[in-house]
Amino acid sequence: MNKYILLSAIAVAMISCKQEESKEVIVEETPELAMQVAQNSGLDQWSDVKQLDFTFNIERNGEKMASRQWQWNPQTDQVTLTTATDTVSYNRNQQLDSLAVSADRAFINDVYWLVPQFKLAWDTGKEITYPESTEGDMVQVQYTGNDGYTPGDRYDMVIDNNGMITKWMYYPKGETNPAMTTSFEDYNDYQGIKIATNHRTPDGALNIYFTDVNVTKQ
Repeated sequence: MNKYILLSAIAVAMISCKQEESKEVIVEETPELAMQVAQNSGLDQWSDVKQLDFTFNIERNGEKMASRQWQWNPQTDQVTLTTATDTVSYNRNQQLDSLAVSADRAFINDVYWLVPQFKLAWDTGKEITYPESTEGDMVQVQYTGNDGYTPGDRYDMVIDNNGMITKWMYYPKGETNPAMTTSFEDYNDYQGIKIATNHRTPDGALNIYFTDVNVTKQ
């Protein structure tokens, strides 16, 4: 199990994007454009999702650095992580031991890459604004609460004319320059849930991508 903990720590540190743990509750104060972005990706379909399977992959300079396979039941919050060396199963509604906490840090990170558009609607402890941008519409998400794994982070999301995220910039707490910028591309529709399956840095050195995505509805 120590090998898994090391792999998880390296992978999460590499991408610098450990989003905070939040209660997944749709909040009424979500601003209109942010809610539209969530709905354009299938937010209204989410209540019918029984299981979501996906594999989160990190590739740097053409070499795969990490891969994590997830099975998630959003209705019960039962999660199973499978790596090359270990399998960890836990329920996010229950008290987590140290191994489950380590897995859950990776889960929160990977889900945020998978469906950040839904997190615009789900997450509490955030402030959403719309700064001017030469690239088009932008949704800025500043996490203001003290809960979760990495409070204080910020994400600037560029939105296209179809209301889809095309790029984001990630700012760790207290930073004024982005620690990472990646694309959102190769969208696919999974039972009405639209997911960008590739995220590349501008220099092309880093690619974070999803495989084995499957949505099962009840």
